[in-house]
Amino acid sequence: MNILLSRILMYLNGAYQNDFYFKICKFIVFNYEEMMYMSEEEFLERGPFQKLDLYSFIGTLGFTDYSEFQLTLDANYQARVNQIRMRLFDTTPEVFMSKMEKTMSDEEMTKIVEEICVHMFESKRIVIFGAYYPLSIAVELQTDMITFGKPFIQFHRIDPITLTKDDVAIIMSATGRSLDYYLKMDIHLQDCFSVLLTQNKKYAARNSDNCRVVVLPGKFESVDFNYQLMSICDLLRLEYFQQYYL
Repeated sequence: MNILLSRILMYLNGAYQNDFYFKICKFIVFNYEEMMYMSEEEFLERGPFQKLDLYSFIGTLGFTDYSEFQLTLDANYQARVNQIRMRLFDTTPEVFMSKMEKTMSDEEMTKIVEEICVHMFESKRIVIFGAYYPLSIAVELQTDMITFGKPFIQFHRIDPITLTKDDVAIIMSATGRSLDYYLKMDIHLQDCFSVLLTQNKKYAARNSDNCRVVVLPGKFESVDFNYQLMSICDLLRLEYFQQYYL
């Protein structure tokens, strides 16, 4: 579904510079539900940009004024919510999980997924890390979580962040080495609850109170890894929707 939020995320996720387009996209993601009622004056007062920036941005999306942009955003939001309800209402995590390949029992997977969703619900922000292609697989999860009212962004070097206990970090890395890489960066990954999705069994030993390692089937084979990531993203979306949004 090519909703307006999807087009906003396309720019935000693929940006190469922290310009006013990037700032506007990020502001919308962090205030998505409020956007339906936020006046143009409040938007400009709260955001780090000028009216000229805003109208340049909405003009590239095909709108001539803010109210037209806002009405379309609201209509797309309602359509997306209805689409999610139709797609996810009649299934259950248990049924979905029974069709998945796993390296653990259904009971273990259920516990981990429930725990991750609890942390996502209690967080103020979800940040996902990884290479461009695996991250693109998570865009549907990103879109739905934003629709559910949870800010969900990809990590960008152009936008330095400091993670805290109020964040959830999701790291997609077939080999698992990205976990060590991001821990060495000055982003305080160790201060938040993190989830590593990997095919490397060696990283299972890295499980701790604030880090959950989900070992997926396969041996660093990109096609298998991408398929497993898609399944996990769908499972997280389904569990979150039924536990915290219905």
